[in-house]
Amino acid sequence: MPATTDRAYLAHIADTVTVIEHQLGQHREVQQNILVVLNELLATNQAQSEMLAEILGAASQEVEPTPVAQALAGLAAQIQKLDENQTNLMARVAELPEAIGKQFEASLKEWSTVTAAALTC
Repeated sequence: MPATTDRAYLAHIADTVTVIEHQLGQHREVQQNILVVLNELLATNQAQSEMLAEILGAASQEVEPTPVAQALAGLAAQIQKLDENQTNLMARVAELPEAIGKQFEASLKEWSTVTAAALTC
């Protein structure tokens, strides 16, 4: 009777791993979608930065810095920081699928070792 219980338990484990694998695939897809959106945001910010640089160049051709030129310079600096933050965020999101996979593998190895030890007792 224990052999049947062990087989049923192992079948349940296999089913659970299959479900988790499917869920990880869904998480990867969501993360890829997030990366696409972040790339679009970054491209938009870069285009806006270029436009601001052109406007700033035109506004700063006056002899003394005007309030408009100063405001544009501040805005350009803030957008540059936003670009950097989004780039860093994209790099972190891109690392998530591999990190989750490694953690999942480590958890499965630890769990299978504990389970194997429990079954031999």
